[in-house]
Amino acid sequence: MSTGEVSLGCHIQDINESEGNGTTNTLPDPNTSNSVKPPSKKSAKDFRFGKVIGDGSFSTVYLAKDVHSNKEYAIKVCQKKHILRERKQKAIMREKQIMNILNNHPSPFFIKLYCTFQDSDRLYFVMSYAKHGELLPYIVRVGSFDEECTRFYAAELILAIEHLHKLFIIHRDLKPENILLDEHMHIKITDFGSAKVINAKNDSVTSDENESSSNETSRKGSFVGTAQYVSPEMLAEKTASPR
Repeated sequence: MSTGEVSLGCHIQDINESEGNGTTNTLPDPNTSNSVKPPSKKSAKDFRFGKVIGDGSFSTVYLAKDVHSNKEYAIKVCQKKHILRERKQKAIMREKQIMNILNNHPSPFFIKLYCTFQDSDRLYFVMSYAKHGELLPYIVRVGSFDEECTRFYAAELILAIEHLHKLFIIHRDLKPENILLDEHMHIKITDFGSAKVINAKNDSVTSDENESSSNETSRKGSFVGTAQYVSPEMLAEKTASPR
């Protein structure tokens, strides 16, 4: 498969099917008035890219500013050739799907996806920017939080996880590196590449492929995420569910 074949028009909802035109409709912001103009199409030319604020095996996250509004965003840039190399087409599709679900069922505890677009070599996810970055450096710096601080973040995490589970979503890679802090030091959960949507009827993982139901059941018990933060269910060799 060539790099151009990873336009993901067939894999990611809302991305244009025409290869390499670099645009897609932006997602509406729920904080704006219903009377505003229809959302415009975006491309990389609409942003000034700044410092790197995160990276992975097939993507890099940049702090960027909209050249028209001067608003700051975190833009995840995914190299199509690296998506192919890492076989992450399905993960990209899931991440977009789940962030769209969260856009339609908003909660203050999650990074928001504003829009997506592409060019011939890259996919772009334009997301809200969490000013204070990852939770992990704060834990490392102080060693451990005091009781009041621990209660505060534990409460926000419980509310966030409860919201996900009500939507039949399991994150499967929740760790301090995927918990960001906004300008007011509230949590913003990110990175849904390992997440799954559970079938509400039978607690099975919604399959991305034409798999049998028995295979789906085995998949929801498979190991994903980060070994150091593996869930109690995985240690007990139980299947994951939103219960």
